[in-house]
Amino acid sequence: MATQNIIQYLETGVGIEAMNRRQVETFIASEAIADKEAVAFDITKTADGDKMIHVVKGDANDAEHTAFVGVALGAAAIGETVDVCIAGLCQVKTDGSVTKGSALSLFTTAGELKNYANSDVLPPVAYACADDSADVATVIVIKQF
Repeated sequence: MATQNIIQYLETGVGIEAMNRRQVETFIASEAIADKEAVAFDITKTADGDKMIHVVKGDANDAEHTAFVGVALGAAAIGETVDVCIAGLCQVKTDGSVTKGSALSLFTTAGELKNYANSDVLPPVAYACADDSADVATVIVIKQF
């Protein structure tokens, strides 16, 4: 995993995919992952070095899937590589109730984010740039590592 922040891209009016403060890292999928799903480190891996190389769907109900890392930028089958937005702008699957300006945290449905609540055990991992539409929202991912 190596990221370089050399280019400052200031072009305006371009799409969400433009390199404009977005950081992307490549990981190995430990399970099938769909495009736009929130992913977490696979801390079940035996070798400590593998725990931050493999990812699973993030899930607030599964203690082994709560180490949020980012949002998948494409689909991957088990063992395939997947690009993940670890910081910056991207689109993510939601629980259908995300509102613009809200802090977001992992939801109890694997791979989805929801509006953060003060009672949540897990911290916010992103901010919503718009209300969700068809259970997808544009967000700013907060870098976790």
